[in-house]
Amino acid sequence: MVKKILRYTVAAFILATTYQATPTFADPITNGQIDATKEQISDFETKIQQLDNRISLAMEKSQKLNEEINNQQAKIVETEAEIVEAETALNNHKKIYSERLKSLQLKGNQSIITYAELLLSSGSVSEFFNRFTAISQIIENDTQLLNGLNEKELSLKNAEEQLTNQVNQLKQSQVELAAEQQQIEESKKQIEEDLAAAEGFLQNQLNQMAQQEAQLAAEQAQQAQQAQQAQQAQQAQLQPEPQSSVNHATTPSAVETSVTSSATASVVIANAKQYLGVPYVWGGSTPSGFDCSGYVSYVYRSVGISLPRSSRDQQNVGTRIPLNQLQPGDLVFRGSPAYHVGIYIGGGQYIHAPQTGDVVKIAAFNPSQFSSASRVLR
Repeated sequence: MVKKILRYTVAAFILATTYQATPTFADPITNGQIDATKEQISDFETKIQQLDNRISLAMEKSQKLNEEINNQQAKIVETEAEIVEAETALNNHKKIYSERLKSLQLKGNQSIITYAELLLSSGSVSEFFNRFTAISQIIENDTQLLNGLNEKELSLKNAEEQLTNQVNQLKQSQVELAAEQQQIEESKKQIEEDLAAAEGFLQNQLNQMAQQEAQLAAEQAQQAQQAQQAQQAQQAQLQPEPQSSVNHATTPSAVETSVTSSATASVVIANAKQYLGVPYVWGGSTPSGFDCSGYVSYVYRSVGISLPRSSRDQQNVGTRIPLNQLQPGDLVFRGSPAYHVGIYIGGGQYIHAPQTGDVVKIAAFNPSQFSSASRVLR
């Protein structure tokens, strides 16, 4: 009897000591806190994708402005050449007109007096009118030609001035666009810093939860061991219990649903996976670097399907599909108009070029984060 009491006392002491020695976290991490951090990270990623889209659109606009400036400058060069040609023609005619006046003024007579003398020296009325008509025609032709050349020169100079003003306006638009793009990049940099901080915070939460789970497992193991020791202390003899051998059929924890896709969808997805790890590049549309829409259009060209360049235009191609009826190869979009696009590959996943600082990768598809889907494969 004394031995049994001693055994109970020892078992209780060991169990109490074990509970006291086990450390606990003052502020344990919960799954809800981790989910909240993940949601915050998702919001940051969405903002970065929206800013990346704005930067890509600004780059396209800047390229168009450059083309317009080059076209206008080429027109200015042509107009300047026409002005030089018009000035040359005007000067040449002035020279001819001047030479004719000089020939009429060899004796120091004024041109009008010379014309008058020419008329008065007419031998008959008929000759007078003939000379008058000829002189009037010469004077009228000279006047019209000089006026016409002057007007053409003035018109060309006005056109040059308008073209120059247009070029200046285009250049001002370029400056404003560059300032806007710089502001977008600064905003994006701040969000990227916030995203990095949130990702670091999430990693700390995950590490702490892993420690909590490890500690809990250790506590449970210790409790099981102490319970076994207490049971042994209560029993004078432990009788081994026969272990029954039961064969259980292995049942998979989850049944994967295979999605039957067309051969074309298989090719699209296979080609898309070839570029996993390619870095995100603003305006990129080649394997040296992709943005989201550049990546999608490049992949679909591999099966002979031509898509528009931007995600907002790609959103209007094909047949709209409910997000709960997706098939591999369908396009999935964020925003309306879209600011991001990816390719659904089945199994609740999609492949995309996420944002700057990231690479082409496969991600879990969350329908709540997407606005629409489109099917371009038949």
